[in-house]
Amino acid sequence: MPGISVYNTLSMQKEPFQTISPNKVKMFVCGPTVQGLIHVGHARTYIFYDVLARYLSHNGYEVNFLMNITDIDERITQNARAEGARPEVLAERYAKAFLDDMTRLKILTVTSFERVSSYVSEMINQVSTLVSNGHAYVVEGDVYFDASTFPDFGKLSHQSRAELMIRPVEISPKKRSILDFALWRSLTLVEGKWRSPWGVGSPGWHIQDTAVSLTNLGPQYDIHGGAYELIYPHHESEIAQVESVTGLKPFVRYWIHTGLLTAKGSKMSKSEGNVFNVRDLLRDCGADELRYYLLSNHYRNNMEFDEKRLKKYKERYSLMRKGARTIEERRSARARRRDSSKTLVHFYEALNDDFDTPRALEILDKLTEDGIKQSDPNQIELYYESLKIASNILGVALFGRPS
Repeated sequence: MPGISVYNTLSMQKEPFQTISPNKVKMFVCGPTVQGLIHVGHARTYIFYDVLARYLSHNGYEVNFLMNITDIDERITQNARAEGARPEVLAERYAKAFLDDMTRLKILTVTSFERVSSYVSEMINQVSTLVSNGHAYVVEGDVYFDASTFPDFGKLSHQSRAELMIRPVEISPKKRSILDFALWRSLTLVEGKWRSPWGVGSPGWHIQDTAVSLTNLGPQYDIHGGAYELIYPHHESEIAQVESVTGLKPFVRYWIHTGLLTAKGSKMSKSEGNVFNVRDLLRDCGADELRYYLLSNHYRNNMEFDEKRLKKYKERYSLMRKGARTIEERRSARARRRDSSKTLVHFYEALNDDFDTPRALEILDKLTEDGIKQSDPNQIELYYESLKIASNILGVALFGRPS
């Protein structure tokens, strides 16, 4: 059977999956800014990478899955002031809520969650390196990355400098160029913190993630993931920072991005009034049902959240689970265990083809239908084992107690 192929945003094509170190995968996925509860858009992204990690582990890879928790941000400080709380207290409250929601969603493959506030010294060191090697400059206590020193800026988003310049993301008269971005800002987001060679201030957004990833995964690793909207400026800036610090290319071998989840035709946001929090959804919907629904759309495609469609997939999941339980009840102690690789060949083909979870779910459904038709105890056992393997990879329980 052909190996895994994955769509790489950097090359804009599917590529054979080959890790830097044999049988080991280092993966970093951008986590949430803990200013509030996570919504179903976050859930879709994190569930996909959980399935990716589950499948790589199933294929014998040792997966080191790292996710950051952004607990330094202007929005956190603004929300804290509105509530009359300290930023670090509000961030800790929502960080704990996020971790609880991840457990409820059965996202169990993350090796480590790292709060960026624990890596400020590493950020300062990286910024100092960029200043000393001429990739950054200091202006009145602020430090900016000089995009003109990095010829590859724009390679991930596949945009020219002229195209990027009509998409300004940081407006400041201190910058030499509209493409330059902040590494350190003379802005106090948390009272009493942080001291740096350029004065008291706060780290920029992009340097936060690279401090976490470089410290834990090293200068080069296999997979960097996140939502499609992070490609520019966030991931583009990460590449510029790291490759300018280390001098090594590529920083990441595979850039894998999930599509946007919309609701009522727009990106989920409080201002649009179309946010569906995970915590609220899980009061009326099981984690298995929600995973089944969100995995029914290919991860690279945009998806419209639809409560009616969710109800439809809840019913489909219920029927599939009922069929699987029927197979389980018909198992015989006399049955011999069989090799499930042939039964699961099409399931594996779907996931090998850029993690095609919609097709994998259809095959799982078909396996359940075929399993019910079996009368030979050995065949019944074969389908039972096959369903157990496939459902564990997708994190959608067919046996035991549903979540």
